[in-house]
Amino acid sequence: MENIFTPSQGLTILVLYGFIMLALALWSRHKHKHQDRTEFLLSGRNVGMVFGAMSAAVSWVWAPALFIGSQKAYEQGIAGVFAFCFPNFFALIVFSFIAVKARQLFPNGFTLPQLMKDRYGKKTHLIYLVQFLGLQTCSFSIQILAGSTLISLLTGLSFPLVGIGLVVIALSYSLIGGLRASILTDVLQMSLILGVIGAVIPSAVHNAGGIESVINGLSGIAGIGGNIFNPWILYSFGIPVAITLITGTVADQMQWQRAFALKSDKNIVKTFTFGACLFIFVPLSLSILGFLAANPEVSGNWNISNPQMVGPIAVSYLLPDVVLLAFSVMLLSGLCSTLDSILCAVSSLVAIDVFQEHTKNSDSKKGRKTTYARLGMLAIACIGLLMALLPGVKIIHLWFFTTTFRAPSFIPTILTMFWKPMKGNVVFWAILLSFLIGGSTYLSGAITKNPHLVVAGSVLPLIISALICLIWGRKTKKT
Repeated sequence: MENIFTPSQGLTILVLYGFIMLALALWSRHKHKHQDRTEFLLSGRNVGMVFGAMSAAVSWVWAPALFIGSQKAYEQGIAGVFAFCFPNFFALIVFSFIAVKARQLFPNGFTLPQLMKDRYGKKTHLIYLVQFLGLQTCSFSIQILAGSTLISLLTGLSFPLVGIGLVVIALSYSLIGGLRASILTDVLQMSLILGVIGAVIPSAVHNAGGIESVINGLSGIAGIGGNIFNPWILYSFGIPVAITLITGTVADQMQWQRAFALKSDKNIVKTFTFGACLFIFVPLSLSILGFLAANPEVSGNWNISNPQMVGPIAVSYLLPDVVLLAFSVMLLSGLCSTLDSILCAVSSLVAIDVFQEHTKNSDSKKGRKTTYARLGMLAIACIGLLMALLPGVKIIHLWFFTTTFRAPSFIPTILTMFWKPMKGNVVFWAILLSFLIGGSTYLSGAITKNPHLVVAGSVLPLIISALICLIWGRKTKKT
């Protein structure tokens, strides 16, 4: 895909987009001048169902949701789309029931690691915190990589410049307004995403020859994905993705922050179910572009050198450049919404879990917790950007690490919520061993491209942590 816009036009798009988001954050800050810890980190615990659902949905629309849906449609047809989209949808609903229980156990909580420290002590708290911060860091870098790659392709702007621009945009309004600014911009960004998709996809289908052009691409470019329950695709791709996504929400402070910010725990399930419905519209709709690209009668003369970018490539061939501009702004909205959500998530982890001892029982230092929160944003932005700029690093490399960070704490968290508290050292070793054994197995499979090792590495953390917790775990005092 050649450059569609000049570098100056691309820079103008970034500046205007950032200005609009910053203006919204400044307006929000003006309306809520009193900004204590709870206001900055949890929007005053006063988020309603609709705003909460839109925020949960768009913060879940990170790079994979924007690009992998159409890529899998192109490569593996309807079977790949099903294996990717269904667990994405189900993950938010599963999380909602866990979040309800967490709110009941810890109504004034801010983070899951904080709850685990209250239950199990410092050692277990530390391993949860390392896991949560590791996941957020890798996720932030993935967003920068995906967004910078796309915008560089479209505009000719240098990759580092675009990466810095994306970080500055997300930081500008997140530092000012915290979670409230993130949620307000989320609502605007989700509205943009839904509006653009609602206009672009039908137009692309029409210009490609109608719905029949989509149907003829349902099997994917290789012609293997016509059966939605294709056994090999469900095994080699579906199982690892399902485990990664469903366990991922439980290890993701972005969603915990929104759960703790809602007005009432009675609306949590409704909020996240509505959010799941809004979310699933995005990858399902974008997958249609992949089906069109997989139809040789439509894409016979297309140059698809990078399947990850098949969605923008399809739009560039089927629709005018001005539509591609709108599509690019839509993708930018999805990427920035997750960037600012990660910044806010890390701010709560840093303020509550890293520096809590420095501010504990000190009224004179309450205001400093927002300072620590902002410093956390700056730190994760710098680290994530530097990781994204490392020579040779690719999205798939960071995706491997996010996968290994997700599953180890899932079973211990579920058992803590719904069964009974266990020994702190039981939970610690369950997470650590499942991370080391399962993670190394998964990485070995990913590096050697052995699907059986990838599946084993996805399943092992659940099996190992469950066995350790159920066999060794008993309720005792904190350790």
